[in-house]
Amino acid sequence: MIGSGAELALDHSDAALLGELLRVWESKRSRNLIRSVYYDGAAPLKDFGISLPPKMRNIEAALGWVAKGVHAVTDRSKFEGFVSTDGSDDPFELGEILWDNRFLVEFPAAAVSSAVHGCSFLTVSQGDAAAGEPDVLVMPRAADTSAAIWDRRKRALKGFLSVVDVDESGQVTEMIMHTPEKVVTLKKGANAWRADVRRNPLGVVAVSPLVHKYELGRPLGHSRITRAAMGYADSALRTIVRAEVSAEFYSAPEYYLFGSEVSSFVGDDKWTALMGRIKAMDIEDGEDKPDLHRFTGASPQPHTDQLRMWANLFADDQDLEVKFADSSNPSSADAIFAAKETLITTTRDANAMWGYGAVQAMHLAVRLRDGLDSTPAEMRSLSAQFTDPAIVSPTARADAFSKLAASIEGFGASEVGMEYAGLTREQIVRFQADQRRANAGSRLQALASVAPATQEVVDVAATAEDVRAS
Repeated sequence: MIGSGAELALDHSDAALLGELLRVWESKRSRNLIRSVYYDGAAPLKDFGISLPPKMRNIEAALGWVAKGVHAVTDRSKFEGFVSTDGSDDPFELGEILWDNRFLVEFPAAAVSSAVHGCSFLTVSQGDAAAGEPDVLVMPRAADTSAAIWDRRKRALKGFLSVVDVDESGQVTEMIMHTPEKVVTLKKGANAWRADVRRNPLGVVAVSPLVHKYELGRPLGHSRITRAAMGYADSALRTIVRAEVSAEFYSAPEYYLFGSEVSSFVGDDKWTALMGRIKAMDIEDGEDKPDLHRFTGASPQPHTDQLRMWANLFADDQDLEVKFADSSNPSSADAIFAAKETLITTTRDANAMWGYGAVQAMHLAVRLRDGLDSTPAEMRSLSAQFTDPAIVSPTARADAFSKLAASIEGFGASEVGMEYAGLTREQIVRFQADQRRANAGSRLQALASVAPATQEVVDVAATAEDVRAS
């Protein structure tokens, strides 16, 4: 279905689209990299140059709040698989595609990338079987190495660019461009770029976006790492460093010496004079004795209070639980429940968009595998299944399940009922397989018990036929 590299060639429209995609990548690259740095907890200290002494301005400090805010949603988002109204355990024979592409492992990582940058992508293409790739290759792509252009009228991607490799200086050396008609692999040679152009048999850009917080004005989503969250993290990091400096003063009481020249025993380094401890000093006979006073350091409590303030603001922006900001005092049950409700709603919204992107990728994969011009109508019932993010106690879930099973006929034995009971997709499939084996054994036993009586009837009928014949 995909021809050789010499089958097609680039035209002016392809070159124009490539230039537009490169401009998008360059314009978004810096913000994507900044969010990656904050997610890794490696954001540098933004010092105002006021309170930190020169020798402590290069202090290394890290803060993991931003990553915690991202994982508050992604850790609750548990992808289990695909389901369809046809009731099949492996709808549309997707199991092989999922297994060959490690989809259950890589899809959660793509969801994390989507939360960090606002979106990630799943590219679908024909694999190179000779190189050990699956027949249908589904690859996750992060936004910081990708660029996409959205066609609002078609509600689909107009073009997509994936940066595959860069050299030691950060210059791009290989990239892949997806258009509705072509898949173009560009590699940088010694003197020029080489293009391998292949036909796209699907007629659409074979890339499915995984969008976080979709909006009409932002069809490719918003990052969970908001500008406010980054600002609160910067302020909290400064507070932590200031507290560290304050702790140095608090652990080294200040001594003030009146009546003597400080430089006479500490030199020209005033910071050393400030932090040094004065043990003894010789004086000449007949001179006035210097007067030494000690002042206790300031309490670090104001820094602790300020850090708690930033934690409260960050938790409010990220819909985190109340205990994130104040773990020392247990919050009320109502406050914890209210915080979880907002986070649960956020996770469900994220699951809906990520699930839509996963289903769209499976539509493309099935079309590519089976050589179809369009998505089969029966595949429209395919949906992605996630574990319910509302984590409740097993006792409460079991109580609710038993009441619904008693009042709704067939609910307890249905897949919906078992999902409501808290069983995972894997557990449901195994349970149904056990039920089928048990039912098959019961039918065999029933047939075995009926067989002798049936044979007896046959023998009697045969004897009667022999009598009539004689």
